[in-house]
Amino acid sequence: MLKNYILIAFRQFSRHKMFSALNVFCLAIGISFCLLIVEYVLHENSVNASLKNDRQQYFLTSHWKVKDTGPEITTVGPLAKALRQRYPGLVSNYYRFNPVTTSVSAGDKHFKENVSIGDTSMVTIYGLSLLYGDPTHAFINNRSAIITEELAMKLFGEKNVINKTVTLNNLTATTQDYKVSAVLKTIPYNTVINLLDKKGYGMFIPFEGNNYYPGGSGEENWTGFNTVGFVELQPGISPGQLTAPVRNLLKLNSPDNINKNLDVQFRPLSTYYLDTNNAAVSKTLSILSLVALGILLLAIINFVNITIGTSSYRIKEIGLRKVFGSRRRQLVYQYLVESVILTIFAGLLSVIFYGIFRPAFNEILNTSLKSINGFQVRELATLAVIILISGLLAGIYPAIILSGSEMVNSVKGKLGSVEKGVWLKKSLLVLQFTIAIVVFIFSMTISKQVKYFFNKDLGYDKEQLMVVTAFPKQWDSAGVEKIESIRKSMSGISAVKDAAVSFDIPERGTVNQFVVNPEGPKNNQTVTVQSIGVDEEYASTFGLSLVEGRFFNQGGVFVPGEVVINQSAEKSFGWSSATGRVFRMPSIGVDMKVVGVVRDFHLGSLHESIAPLVLFHVKTTLAYRYLTIKLRAGNLADAIALVRAKWKDVSPNSPFEYFFMDEKLQSMYQAELQLKKAASIATGLMLLIVMLGIFGVLSLALTKRMKEIAVRKVLGAEVHHILGLFVRQYAGLMLIATLIAWPLSYYFSNQWLQQYVYRIPQAAGVYFTAALFVAVIALVLISLQCLKVALANPVHSLRSE
Repeated sequence: MLKNYILIAFRQFSRHKMFSALNVFCLAIGISFCLLIVEYVLHENSVNASLKNDRQQYFLTSHWKVKDTGPEITTVGPLAKALRQRYPGLVSNYYRFNPVTTSVSAGDKHFKENVSIGDTSMVTIYGLSLLYGDPTHAFINNRSAIITEELAMKLFGEKNVINKTVTLNNLTATTQDYKVSAVLKTIPYNTVINLLDKKGYGMFIPFEGNNYYPGGSGEENWTGFNTVGFVELQPGISPGQLTAPVRNLLKLNSPDNINKNLDVQFRPLSTYYLDTNNAAVSKTLSILSLVALGILLLAIINFVNITIGTSSYRIKEIGLRKVFGSRRRQLVYQYLVESVILTIFAGLLSVIFYGIFRPAFNEILNTSLKSINGFQVRELATLAVIILISGLLAGIYPAIILSGSEMVNSVKGKLGSVEKGVWLKKSLLVLQFTIAIVVFIFSMTISKQVKYFFNKDLGYDKEQLMVVTAFPKQWDSAGVEKIESIRKSMSGISAVKDAAVSFDIPERGTVNQFVVNPEGPKNNQTVTVQSIGVDEEYASTFGLSLVEGRFFNQGGVFVPGEVVINQSAEKSFGWSSATGRVFRMPSIGVDMKVVGVVRDFHLGSLHESIAPLVLFHVKTTLAYRYLTIKLRAGNLADAIALVRAKWKDVSPNSPFEYFFMDEKLQSMYQAELQLKKAASIATGLMLLIVMLGIFGVLSLALTKRMKEIAVRKVLGAEVHHILGLFVRQYAGLMLIATLIAWPLSYYFSNQWLQQYVYRIPQAAGVYFTAALFVAVIALVLISLQCLKVALANPVHSLRSE
């Protein structure tokens, strides 16, 4: 029986080659896009899956009752270790680290590298693979280090570098030698090794014995909260069971300002990547998944409409098969087999499309999707399920409609119940137009918001800003004097307009917060502010606007106790004029005098509002990380070469690594840029499928009404009358679709825009543009198809009568 179904199916395909090809092509587009998105979703959900016992691993984050008291991503240094020691029945292991960026050297090779100062449990707790070394004793002693195979190649030109010496620069103008005890094999991206930087860490050293920070790394300090902490729970233990132990430990060891203010949260490591940054990744995956399903749904709707449209060619066949004893169930099976076979062909074609589109998607989504050759059982099973479900969904309704026609009417060639399904065909067309318009509007909204990111006045000039990582890092008065000397030498280059030393740059945001008591109206109140360390050239280099006062001493004479604030801080302090006013820092009992106010500028992304900010002089903070150079307009390559040459002259033993602010700004909105590109592609594919669907449905309608059109022409109908007959029918459907699409588009776009503090308004022009664009393309396609029939000689159509 199945063999007969298949033979009949192929006979039908050969009779209606164009419509079969149309169905296969549209389904192939839908399935290939679905497959690409499914593979991307699987890839993103697999982040951290390479870590051992990832379902039992938890990341300790901090929620401060007084907002911005401390960073979220770190917590009290000894907490993770104390939980393991005091509650071994709940916690089976722990890992803590303190991330730093410094200069790493081997001989005359110097590189900027992210270094993790942490516990020696790193390899065992996560089951990390080593190329060389003993995984059970990766750290031999306090002077041993683990490095990645990439760093081994950079420093030594080979991977087996056991017992070779790597030199680390400390913040005290000293160096420390470590012997390589293990080489870490490259592992997939995860939120332990790549927590704060996608590049990850190239070198891992123990807490014990390191001299990077003058006062230690803080891992045993209950008053500090700058250590990253992870715990592995015992099997069957939930995070809720650790709430009381955490409270007990904080109450016993921490001062009240931490104990009463800190709420430690246990974030599952298995889902942390998806849920971090307001679930940005999770939201993107949801949007792309819905879009992929929408594209596949449009292709299925095309299939249904075309199948119902071609039913008139098979209605007598159905009647005769019923006369000869076929049951309705057998007819349903027949049409489902035809649908599934067509979908299998589409699935095979989608594999080709997948291979063609994969490189583009890798670039757009900044990922690495598997090739077809790399598909495993999971991916192949997913493809099979997509094909099967698509085939069944595409064929089930036509099968029920066609098999349900009455025997007598079918034998006579009357459509019967099929004609009653015209409302469904129109409804499906409305659904197609609606989905296309909604996605088009959403895509335009994303595009406008992304454009807004790059065109909005950020309060500073990002153009021609070259940011160099400031080495050597020596956080004391001598180190600040040295980096200021380097800055002055850079300012003497003809291609350099300005240069400044700072601890932070606008792209990075800031994690330095503290509480102040401003004099005046809020004298008895505290205000939480953010802070960065800068020098007197920071404002001119970044193009900050000075609202009042001065930006430190432009002559370079440092005056202790002077600060500059932004307008948000001035407003938060309740001051109408800030110059000359004083605020107290109660944590250290020091008063600071405000000498200037700058216009608000964005330190972070547009997701967040501008917070009160205090700018200290670097000679006050004695800490710096960046040397920002404002280049003059001209040959960029020559300017970089001049700066590089000067750097080698003034700091010969330090790596020269730089980036440009406009590039960093682009990377800040990488997720939005990826979503914009993917949405644009999806919009194009949707419009293509909708237009192909209209082409197929209209071709069928025109074929069935050839004689009607010929009779109308004989009776005097003009070409425009015939065009109007069809255009009015589809214009009405598009109008209904538009009225449905607009409120849906507003809801979805508004939900997406809510995540940004600074966002574009919903503009009516976007809605009219999307609806008009879809309508014009559809009506042009309809008119071109109808015009061919309307201009045909009616004699040819009536000759058979």
